[in-house]
Amino acid sequence: MMIKKLLGTILLCAGLVVQSLPVQAAVLEPRECPKDLKYLLGMYYGNGEQFVIRERNGELELLYRTTREDYKFANSNQFPLKKERFDSYTLLEAGPMNNTETSVRFERDPDGYGITCKIGGNRYSRAFFGPDREKPFRIPQPSDWQGLKKAASEAAIPSALTTGKQAELVDVTKAITGIKLDLRYAGTNNCFGMSIVDVKKAYLDRVAAVALGRVQKRLADYGYGLVIWEAYRPWSVSKLAYDAFPDDKKQMLPTPEQGFSHNTGRAVDVSLYYLETGEPVEMISDFDEPSIRQYSKFTGGTELERYQRDLLHQLMSLEGFSVSDMEWWHFEYEPDTVYSHLNVPLQGLN
Repeated sequence: MMIKKLLGTILLCAGLVVQSLPVQAAVLEPRECPKDLKYLLGMYYGNGEQFVIRERNGELELLYRTTREDYKFANSNQFPLKKERFDSYTLLEAGPMNNTETSVRFERDPDGYGITCKIGGNRYSRAFFGPDREKPFRIPQPSDWQGLKKAASEAAIPSALTTGKQAELVDVTKAITGIKLDLRYAGTNNCFGMSIVDVKKAYLDRVAAVALGRVQKRLADYGYGLVIWEAYRPWSVSKLAYDAFPDDKKQMLPTPEQGFSHNTGRAVDVSLYYLETGEPVEMISDFDEPSIRQYSKFTGGTELERYQRDLLHQLMSLEGFSVSDMEWWHFEYEPDTVYSHLNVPLQGLN
């Protein structure tokens, strides 16, 4: 049995789907990145160029993309950085025709975060994302919030969105043992800085909830459990969110006429927590963080962050969930099956 578990882990870490073998990943799970290195990780820019500093096997790597369209840095060139002394490194560039070394030095702010990177004679600045400095993404609160809320609640859902099968919504915490809730839109820790729903419960279509329960069981073999950030959302709440967004940022959300997969009850936003402590996992990005880290195939961050994100993706996919390319936390259950968008208030659900 132990051999099977180890084999399953090796195949999973290699990116291969293993459906029949129980796995125990603790043997090969990457180590936590040392804090002094983690504070240097991120995107740097200057001289018309951008690159990412990431961690792998306890060491730093520089990812240099060859095209600006490669926003995930998925096809970037990888250059290991050899540490010489504190914050001073050598970039190694080896190839069939050349073998060169270039000096690299980081500068930090008083809090220890890397703010610049000098490579040879060039200087690059760090691009900070909101959560890095405890300043998460927020939109200005609309002056007529109550008016927008009233208008959204009275609006009629477009008839074009009400075709297809209809979900049977169930309370996820009653359907899945051990699942945790961190419903961002029921509190203030979200892009609005205020709650947009009044009910702190999560609902999903029954079959999607059953599949999510199987993911929860699979994750237990790895020492993790699921945290739900958002599940079913009434159409009127999606309309409220769209109407509340500033005009220059509305493209970040689907229009009310398009509807949103969360309205069907078949989409869920999830993260991980540690079974041993109950504490949430610090994932590769925060929820609703508009940065390169939100992409499902972003190759930066720490090795442990990438492992945890990819583990979640693979186990969710085994149970019929498809991950969003744009948001690593957003999953849809069997998205090829057309389901009706719903506008059932959360208050009316059991």
